[in-house]
Amino acid sequence: MTAPEPLWRAFERNEITHSAAHYLLAVAAFTKSGRAPRAVEIARHLDVSRAAASLQLRNLHDQGLIFFDDHQHIHLTRAGADLVARVASKREVLRVFLSQLLGVSPDTAEVDACKVEHLLSEETGAAMVRLIRFLRSERPAAKAFLTEFRDLAAQCPHDGRCELCTDVCLMDAGTRSSPGKQPTRR
Repeated sequence: MTAPEPLWRAFERNEITHSAAHYLLAVAAFTKSGRAPRAVEIARHLDVSRAAASLQLRNLHDQGLIFFDDHQHIHLTRAGADLVARVASKREVLRVFLSQLLGVSPDTAEVDACKVEHLLSEETGAAMVRLIRFLRSERPAAKAFLTEFRDLAAQCPHDGRCELCTDVCLMDAGTRSSPGKQPTRR
């Protein structure tokens, strides 16, 4: 019997890389503004070298996510446009969840949503949408939950241990605000 594959390998089989997602999002942004970009414009937009942009765009072309017209303007394929739409939707869902529901600062929520948008499964994205819709509803249970959550003290139990943080307390404000400070080990 074969041992199950380690969970971390699922990351390597992700549909798209972080970098590739940004290239596709850049193409989509240009397209939305009414014009198809060339590689040099994508490079400038993403602040990367023309060589790096050319390599990534060639890779996206080989994956069937973009195509070049006769004038070397870049266009999303149907598959590329679908992928962009899903990544952008997941980014927005994550941003809203983090900032509006969890109370993460808008800047941090934007950065964190960008970091994981392309990694989130469709299943998890859909579940987050359902949760957000519930918590934004007028249902008394949702309102009560949000009130209780927001009133909850942002600190660990008095003995410094909880069932979630195994090695480092993530609630420790000192750990979050001081990058040079050593986290408390248990």
